[in-house]
Parts: sequence; structure tokens; C-alpha cells
Amino acid sequence: MIELNPATGKRAGSTIRSIAGRNGGAIEAPVIVKRGAYYYLWVSFDRWCQGAASTYRVVVGRSTSVTGPYVDRNGTPMTSGGGTEMLAGHGGIHGPGHQTVMTDTDADTLGYHYYAANGAALLGINLLGYDAAGWPFVY
Repeated sequence: MIELNPATGKRAGSTIRSIAGRNGGAIEAPVIVKRGAYYYLWVSFDRWCQGAASTYRVVVGRSTSVTGPYVDRNGTPMTSGGGTEMLAGHGGIHGPGHQTVMTDTDADTLGYHYYAANGAALLGINLLGYDAAGWPFVY
């Protein structure tokens, strides 16, 4: 994470803050969304571009500060490989990931791409709900 100058959109300094990591494991497509008291960091783990053999999956962590630390449901920091799995391959959906979260007045949605069993790349959209503890779930 880097700070941006709001007037120029360029870097406001040289400090780079790590907010997620997996000791060399693939992690990409970060998006941070604020909802209530929490900032949610959504990322994709593992591999894409393998057709139906893709292992991409969506995980999330949260923090009360935009700069972290972000932790998963078990309290594991995302800088130490933590992340609560939200969406993974199942049935005819293979390698879902590179997600975005869209908020609206009546619901949040999770958008992502995935492969069908025949290798076709498709767009998926699911509704998000939040449990009593404020953790998101996909339905």
C-alpha cells in the first residue's frame, strides 16, 4: 500500500506498507472496501489462466484501520498468510477470483471471473451478506 497525493493522484512519498503476504505464495487483485467500522481487504490466492484446473480463490480479512493490520476470522494476520476463504472452485465454477466488491443501497455484490468446465472464461456475480459479527458471506 502506498499513499497517494489526492490532488495529483501520484505517490505522496516512498513508504510502501505491506498489508498481505503469503511467503511467496500467489496473491493479487487487492481491493479495500469500507463497511461500517471495518475496512475489508479482498484478495485472490493461487493460480489463474489454467482453465478448469485453475486454483484461484477469493479470501478476505478486515481491520478497523485502512492501513491494517488486516486479520482473518481466526485472527491470523494477512501479512502472515491469513485470509478467510469466501469463494473457491465448486461444481462447474473453477478458479473464481480477481474480484471486486460493489456496494449499493440494498446489497453488496461480489463480481469475479471464473472458468467453466469446458474452459470458457465467464463473469460471476453473487450477493454478499454479513453475519452478526460483521464477517461477509457469499450467497
